[in-house]
Amino acid sequence: MLIKNIFPINIFIQDSVLNESELKDLTFTVEAIFSKYKVENGTDYTSTVNNEIPFFSSENISSFPILGKLREKFIDGFYELSNSFESNTLTKQMIEQMVCKNSGKLPLMKKGDYKRTHNHYGASAFAVFYLSDVNNDKHGGKLILKDPSFHSNLNFHPPEEYEIETKKNRLIISPGYVWHEVSPYLGEEDRLTIVINLDF
Repeated sequence: MLIKNIFPINIFIQDSVLNESELKDLTFTVEAIFSKYKVENGTDYTSTVNNEIPFFSSENISSFPILGKLREKFIDGFYELSNSFESNTLTKQMIEQMVCKNSGKLPLMKKGDYKRTHNHYGASAFAVFYLSDVNNDKHGGKLILKDPSFHSNLNFHPPEEYEIETKKNRLIISPGYVWHEVSPYLGEEDRLTIVINLDF
């Protein structure tokens, strides 16, 4: 055979990451973090630049043990994805150290918001955890992953995209070089996620 597929890309997707009790605890925790931010800064979280505040801070984890459990799920997912590549040199301890240095974020999408095509330059991988369901066919806000070479060579490969539905309690992890976007969100309720990078 003369033609070989030489650059496969693996991503990690896990549903039902937390049980119902843990998910309720996480929802309460997010609301408490929003309230704390408003008290300390005198402004609502939704008015912050890029609507992002640190999430896995040592103070938050100390106050809300569910965050430590969720961070472990992120670490396990990063490790499983890294092991799916033959060239992997990362140990679980290395991944844990990298994740623990990153406080993560709570990016918020309001009606009309979208994320243009981008990658996480400099990050080994990125992870997204959905805190709510979105009917993407009706309200948009769908994560779309793209072939990393889509922007530079339009003639020698088909347009390759992989769409992921916004489903509550779903964790997605992808190599940081994978380009992706979030389609325009048209829902009335804010679309909220937890995002963290795996950085060297």
